[in-house]
Order: sequence, then structure tokens, then C-alpha cells
Amino acid sequence: MPGVDEVLIEVHASSLNPLERKLADINFLNRVVPSPLGFDAAGVVVAVGPGVAEFSVGDRVMAMLDPTRDGCWADQSVGYALAQTWLVVKIPDSMSVEDAGMLPVAFLAAWEGLHGHVRPGDTVFIPGGGGGVGHLAIQIAAKALDAGMVITSTGREESTALARDSGASEILDYREDHLAARVLDLTGGQGVDVVFDSTYSEASFVQSARVVRPGGKWIVLGVGPGKTTRIVETQSPVDDILESKGASHINANVLRYFTDQAFAPATIRQHLTDGLHHAVRWYEQGKVRPHTGARVRGTVGDIDRALSALHSGRRTTGKASVLFGPSA
Repeated sequence: MPGVDEVLIEVHASSLNPLERKLADINFLNRVVPSPLGFDAAGVVVAVGPGVAEFSVGDRVMAMLDPTRDGCWADQSVGYALAQTWLVVKIPDSMSVEDAGMLPVAFLAAWEGLHGHVRPGDTVFIPGGGGGVGHLAIQIAAKALDAGMVITSTGREESTALARDSGASEILDYREDHLAARVLDLTGGQGVDVVFDSTYSEASFVQSARVVRPGGKWIVLGVGPGKTTRIVETQSPVDDILESKGASHINANVLRYFTDQAFAPATIRQHLTDGLHHAVRWYEQGKVRPHTGARVRGTVGDIDRALSALHSGRRTTGKASVLFGPSA
């Protein structure tokens, strides 16, 4: 049963994230194993903890689950999850449970990278515009934060189509275009105001750092350059490139709020709660929509095969949803 500041959710939908694959591969959070993964959850509240007043049994909700605790994936017809109330938000009738199950982790990653950094009229470069975080980041920058130009890069036709639908102004092919030269050409030689790089690719980090304007912001999802494997740290030229321009290096890392005691709990809780509320608000306004690139049944076998495909490099355009029970 849920404890103080917790609700129990009957989970109908979730989704795959690189986070789950990395935990399955190397368990960099040092969780006690075996333990369930799956940190996106959408469904119905079936029990509330002592003193919880903002949620009631029967509420439709979505949540990000604490990645240091149990996730919601289990080999059964319906999943269940204990969620902390500050990571839960009610969802409107207009939002499908599948969409809700794909938003929390990826949206909060993009929110962390862009909110407070992109100003109206800014030129923004977001590599990997067909990815789970990338396509949401384009939507946030272009449709919610009113960026003046959003440039992205893709490598497949379906990724290009998704990036265009998400609101990208210019879409480059990272396999063929000389990205730095093309981005500089598009910006009149000035470079972009903001880069948000969520690709986890050292080659991309180097390219995207080269296109930041002097004094601009280079924002990276996760631990950043030289540490993309989390196992072996390598030398990276990114900081030297940024320093030569007087550009800022900013890490957008939601996981640190769960693992680093240096962050003030009340402030961070409100920050992430605000992010989830923005996800719902912008969804209702038609500014943010997750794209379903694949559907996975919520069984251990199906999820394991989908994670193995991620590990082998077979990427899904947009998000891969995980459906339980009647939703499957």
C-alpha cells in the first residue's frame, strides 16, 4: 500500500527510454537487482497514502517513477506502481493513456534542457530530431517557447518527416551535410543561440559545439562529452571549443535530482511538478504530442526483445509505447 506522499497507480501504459536500457546493461544507479524497470507510468489511481489530498481513487494520471526505486514493468496483464505525489499529475480526457505513458521521462528531459534557456526569437539547434527526446524538444522550442528558428539533423526519411511535423524550420542530413558549415550558413555565419544535444554521441557533441554563437549556450542531456559510455571516460575537445567562444556548457540531467543529495528537495520537487503540469497544458493546447513509433506489449519477453533492439542500435522514430491489459 502507498505511504505518505504516495499513490498506487494501476498502470495501463508506459514507454521505453534509453534509461532502462542502460540500467539493464550496466546498472549505473547501483540498484538492488533484480528489480522492475519502467519509469513512465500512466493509468488510474487505485489507492492513496496517508494525508494525500490532491489525488483520489479513480483519477486518471501520468507519472515519472523514481529511477532508484521499482519501476512498473511486470509480467502480468496490468502493471502497478507506487509513485511519489510530486511526480504525478492528473491527465485530461483529451489525453490518451498511451500518449500519457510516453511523456513523463522524455518530456522532463527536454523541459530540463530548454525551459529557462530558450527565449522568444532564439535560433536553436537540436540534433536527432526524430528521437524520443528530440522530437519533443523541437515541439517545445518551436511551439511553446517561440524560438525564431529550430534547426535539427536526422538520418532517415521517417525521422525527417517527424522532425518536420514537430515544427523544425530546417532539417539537415547528418550523414551527408557538413553540419557545422550548413548551420553557420543558415545563421549568417553567427551560429545558434542555443544547442540542445540529447544524442549521447561524442561525434554529435563535437559538431554541435562548433555551431554555438559566441556567448551562446550548449546544453547536453546527461553527463556529457567524454563520458557517453558511463564506463570509460575519454578526452573530448568540446569544452575547449566552447571556451574559445565564451559559450556556456550546461548539463541537463534529471537523474541527478534523485541521486545527488546536494539538490534542495523542495525546490527540485516543485521544478519537476511544474514540468509535468506544463506537459499536460501544452498537450491540451496542441503544442506537444508524443509520436508513437512502435508498440510493445507489457510482458517481460516483449519488453526484453524491444530493449535488445535498442541495444543493437535499431532505433524507433519518436517513442516506443508499452501497453498493459485492455490497452494492449
